[in-house]
Amino acid sequence: MLLNFARRNWTTLIGGTTIVALVAASGLYLGAGTVDRLIETSVNRRAQTFADYLVSDPAVLNAFLTGVSRDPDIEAHARTLASLSDFASFSLFDSDGRETFSTGSAQYEWLLRNRPGGIVTESRLSAEAMEQPGRWQAAHGAGGPIPAVVMPLIRDGQTLAYLSVTVDMVADQLAYAQTLSIASMTLVLILVVAAGLPALIYMRRKRRMEEADERIVFLHNHDALTNLLNRRRMHEETDRLLATSRATRERMALWFIDVDGLSEINDSYGQASGDEVLRVTAGRLSEVVEQADLLSRVGSDDFAVLQRQVSSEESLRALAHRILDATAKPIDLGEHSVIPCLSLGVATMPDHGRTYAELIKHAELALQTQKALRRADYTLFDLSMDEESHRRRVIEQKLRAALEGNGFELFYQPIVSGDGERLLGFEALIRMPDGDGGHIPPSVFIPIAEARGYIKAIGSWVIGEAARQAAQWPDELFISINLSAVQFRDGDLVSIVKKALREAGIPGRRLGIEVVESLLLEQSDDILEQLRALRRLGISVDMDDFGTGYSSLGYLWRFPFDKLKIDQSFMAAFQEGQSSVSQILATIISLAHHLGLKVTAEGIETAEQAALLHSFGCDQLQGYFFGKPMPADKVAAEILHHFSARTAAAWAAQDRALGVMAVSRAG
Repeated sequence: MLLNFARRNWTTLIGGTTIVALVAASGLYLGAGTVDRLIETSVNRRAQTFADYLVSDPAVLNAFLTGVSRDPDIEAHARTLASLSDFASFSLFDSDGRETFSTGSAQYEWLLRNRPGGIVTESRLSAEAMEQPGRWQAAHGAGGPIPAVVMPLIRDGQTLAYLSVTVDMVADQLAYAQTLSIASMTLVLILVVAAGLPALIYMRRKRRMEEADERIVFLHNHDALTNLLNRRRMHEETDRLLATSRATRERMALWFIDVDGLSEINDSYGQASGDEVLRVTAGRLSEVVEQADLLSRVGSDDFAVLQRQVSSEESLRALAHRILDATAKPIDLGEHSVIPCLSLGVATMPDHGRTYAELIKHAELALQTQKALRRADYTLFDLSMDEESHRRRVIEQKLRAALEGNGFELFYQPIVSGDGERLLGFEALIRMPDGDGGHIPPSVFIPIAEARGYIKAIGSWVIGEAARQAAQWPDELFISINLSAVQFRDGDLVSIVKKALREAGIPGRRLGIEVVESLLLEQSDDILEQLRALRRLGISVDMDDFGTGYSSLGYLWRFPFDKLKIDQSFMAAFQEGQSSVSQILATIISLAHHLGLKVTAEGIETAEQAALLHSFGCDQLQGYFFGKPMPADKVAAEILHHFSARTAAAWAAQDRALGVMAVSRAG
């Protein structure tokens, strides 16, 4: 942490350290000069005080100058004063500059020490020094530990003698140096505190501003959830690499990757779980792409990869396998876990485009084909997909127009009793006019409606229209409708059905709903409650396409079904002569009856099929053998008339039989 701080602010730290060092050095330099001046002043003051003592009493001065009748007490008193002034020694010179007394000699110090009576050497003052007029002091060695001072002794304007003193300033010098050091350190500390704290606050604020700027720049170029490149930055970087590839002849591929079923994860487990799936998936994708490749999040559940150095289609297959292998692992969401399912579409450069816009468009078309067909691990774009895309756009436009202008139609296919004699009801099948007198089949427009979010509005219209039509037909007939899993997600399905029944004025028994295995896979309490609420309205809840799902048998006791519909693929297999089909049909019908469920068989196209199912006790039959899906007006003209006549004939035959029985009894 400290290393990073120093690395980020090294210039500021060097500048601050330099300033502090300069201030400290300047303080020491100025302090040293001040100490020298203080010592010099102190030495001069002490010397002057001693000189004033000598001049004040003629007997004292004469004693040292002449040596005649020198009173030992005078010398002792003078030495005491000199010692109190920290004099190392002092000497007196007469007016001619000859030495008359000295407390010691540097030359003979080892021998004489500082004996009473002093000594006299042959030392003389220089003529230049003595020629100075008035009072003066000549200092020598002021910066050293024992400086010396020479000065005249003047009384009443007359120079009587000269005094030379050497002062021991070692202790003073040490005290001054310690005081100077403390003062310098205090100054540096004050400077550091006074300037350092604001500097640290400034640097911290500056760093926060830099981090904020870095974050803004990062978010400008990256997705906040996954930390991958965002769509804009991916566009720029891809176009830059594509521009250079024109010179290098490098082949590249742009992948469009979709996380299937993310909206269902958000609806079932919450937005946070969906975000976690995206984060983990992004991390796994980052691990399998090459370092030179580009990876970005380009949509709510979409990623894009620019694969470089594509030498052949084998390179595409290898990356697709790595992506699918890396992402097909469970993701822990706390109480649940999910395995992401990815769809992959890819377009290559230069075959399918030379810009990001062209490549991403074609890769997305390949992805749509992959989601629709699921023929392999990935789908490579080809030109025919552009035509398919145009067709899908046309159908989507017709879908929007049909929703806005009530342009859908319901066709009705009859459902009859197991013996084929009585009409029980119809299955409502939605159709969308193509504008040219024909119809677009549901298998074409329903996937587009689901992908574009139109399916709930379409389903609500179907419920209302089927209820309205049921009200116009005989009371004993029901209409069965297919519901999408999407219609259960918002939790308002029951209220939509109630409204349709109320507006049509029919009871719930006149409607049946058919659900498929994809809905049952969720097994949520909310879906179960909605199914139970529909049953409480009297509506029959049917399991559609039974026998095509590997786990369908388990649903028969988990969900509140009234009826199951055997998928028409069984009839096709029976017609082709496949073995064991009849035994399987008998088993399914028997199982359903033991569970208290009715059975409807779809896809009946021959009398043989109808007879077989009747022999197994199948409750209801549906297929082209009894009638194709047709508009409501044709149902009234053909189906209702046909079965009404057959019902009347059946009642007449029953009446005749009863009459014969009555006659025989009377006879």
